[in-house]
Amino acid sequence: MKLRERLEKDRAAMAGLDRQGKLLFLWDYYKLPILAAACVVALVLVTAVTSSARRPAAMYAVLVNAADAQGDREALDALLAEGGVDMADRQVDVTADLRLGWAFDESGDMQTVQVLAALFGISGLDFFAADEPVFARYADQDAFLDLSLFLDRSLLERYGDDLYYYQSGDGQTVLGGVILRAGSPLHRAGYYEEDVVAGVAANAQNMEEAVIFLRQLLEKGRK
Repeated sequence: MKLRERLEKDRAAMAGLDRQGKLLFLWDYYKLPILAAACVVALVLVTAVTSSARRPAAMYAVLVNAADAQGDREALDALLAEGGVDMADRQVDVTADLRLGWAFDESGDMQTVQVLAALFGISGLDFFAADEPVFARYADQDAFLDLSLFLDRSLLERYGDDLYYYQSGDGQTVLGGVILRAGSPLHRAGYYEEDVVAGVAANAQNMEEAVIFLRQLLEKGRK
């Protein structure tokens, strides 16, 4: 039966029903499309509310194996602002709930690997921090910027043995990250308790902001 014929038949069937009967008739025969429409409306509303409550990102930070996914994000915003980045109506977009190599969770590891592959692949992250085994996994894929080209030598000298080097695919030595220890702004913001390695993604969308952010972490982490 064609849709138009079905609607005309249903309209005729409802003609002799009272208001309650009509509502019951509509629910019995059209509850699936009604529920589908309600879900679409709810999704649109949730998306609109979430988008309006979330300020545009100045930088995307991914923190793997964080001790607390609900750290002080505003402290990270302040670091960028103090570094000279205009943060009016902007914020650091932080993803800190990813786990890798955590409690032998193979299923969770697979999901995290897929998410990170997508983020690195589509420039969906700018700043990256993780424990050394996880950081090394992506350094082996040449995923990080050579910080020696972007950070002052005098600043790097403060970190001595805490500079993280790796060999790129073409045999070049790359300063891919810096080890941050207890007392760094990232630790004080509550995201980590143990040592982590921090770096900037080689194909970062907001590379300048990410470099400034890392510079601020280093400046304020060690005098």
